[in-house]
Amino acid sequence: MIYQNVGFYLEERGAKIEIGDHTFINRRTEIMCRERVSIGQHCAISWDVTIMDTDYHHINGISLARPVVIEDHVWVGCKSTILKGVTIGQGSIIAAGSLVNRDVPPFSLVGGVPARILKRDVKWSK
Repeated sequence: MIYQNVGFYLEERGAKIEIGDHTFINRRTEIMCRERVSIGQHCAISWDVTIMDTDYHHINGISLARPVVIEDHVWVGCKSTILKGVTIGQGSIIAAGSLVNRDVPPFSLVGGVPARILKRDVKWSK
């Protein structure tokens, strides 16, 4: 389910945003993609989330885009930002307002700016 005012920005030819079944993306979330953003099944993406596989800069003419992968059953709290090159492991929770700039292990709760692991072996349900 995609809520109102969700923005999808495919910035390059061949850019791809993939969203799995039974995933919910709430209002005003924006996904900026130059290469690939993949969101798994049964995910809950809250409002005002930013997901980006690029920082929109080139160095020596080379794009610095790197794919973002959000695995199955991930909950992303409101006003979080997920930066390029990040993989968020299955079953993880991203606390509201977090800045995720590195990989998140499966079944982890992360939070903060930048996000760090707050708890392991978490389980959540809708």
